[in-house]
Amino acid sequence: MTTLFVGDVHGCAEELASLLKKVRLRPKKDRLLLVGDAFSRGPDPRTVWDQIEEFRVEMVLGNHDDRLLRQLCRWAEGKDPKFGQPEQRYTFTELLPVVDQLLPWLHNCPLYIDERKFLMVHAGINPEGGLEATTREEFLHIRTWPATDGTCGPRWYEYYEPSDQLLVFGHDALGGVVERRHSPKALPYLIGLDSGCVYGGKLSGYLLDEDEIVQVKSRRDYAPKGQRQSSAR
Repeated sequence: MTTLFVGDVHGCAEELASLLKKVRLRPKKDRLLLVGDAFSRGPDPRTVWDQIEEFRVEMVLGNHDDRLLRQLCRWAEGKDPKFGQPEQRYTFTELLPVVDQLLPWLHNCPLYIDERKFLMVHAGINPEGGLEATTREEFLHIRTWPATDGTCGPRWYEYYEPSDQLLVFGHDALGGVVERRHSPKALPYLIGLDSGCVYGGKLSGYLLDEDEIVQVKSRRDYAPKGQRQSSAR
């Protein structure tokens, strides 16, 4: 069984399809794990949901997924979903036809997946206290250390004490793909996979057993002007 981790998809369904084809991932036979932020900002969140269902995707909750979940819950309660940006309304509207399946699925997305070979989170973990000391806010938003609301500053993983367990994360498009190893021939202890596909960059994945980074180029920059600078929240 092949195990593939994929960085922040952000509604880029064509690129995800190309990446899965490139590695010949088999639905319901191989394992596909997403680091979160699956739907927002990109052109085709509905097809991303179809791909999630087809491949029985496992995903940790990202900050954009968390906001989408809250918006869907408010709608289900008959309240205003409170869209902060036009792209949020677009994502919400595109996914509304599948809300009966999507809402419970998002509810069940954990903040982390912890297994013997790997630990997967969306944004990162508290580099001083480790997994057990990491707050919900840090799981969803952390980039810098000390943690700030902005995107500038030393990254949390520069202070991370590595272990034998691979740590996989996304969230930080400005940082691009991050790969840390004790030596060139050693297996990685840390992989960051957000390479800004929705901003015209690349969609990146990591094949666990093959120890290989795989990428496809974005079709174009899908995000409205200014979103890259405001992507911290």
